[in-house]
Amino acid sequence: MVTALKMADAPWWVVAIALALGIAVSALLMLAQSLMPDESEHKRDVLLAWMRHRERQARGRVPNQRRRTARSRQ
Repeated sequence: MVTALKMADAPWWVVAIALALGIAVSALLMLAQSLMPDESEHKRDVLLAWMRHRERQARGRVPNQRRRTARSRQ
């Protein structure tokens, strides 16, 4: 990608940004791979825990939205 930008005579700052983004994405992928468990049972447990957390957050938001709409109708 960096070579293609250089061959297209892109400014140096565009090449630097592309290089920095490439390194950052690679680092994030390596971090995610090291944090996720290797065994499928554990991956499932992590995913289920995350989904439960998201459901609890969504349930907490719904009553607030209902209260706002009920007040605005009065």
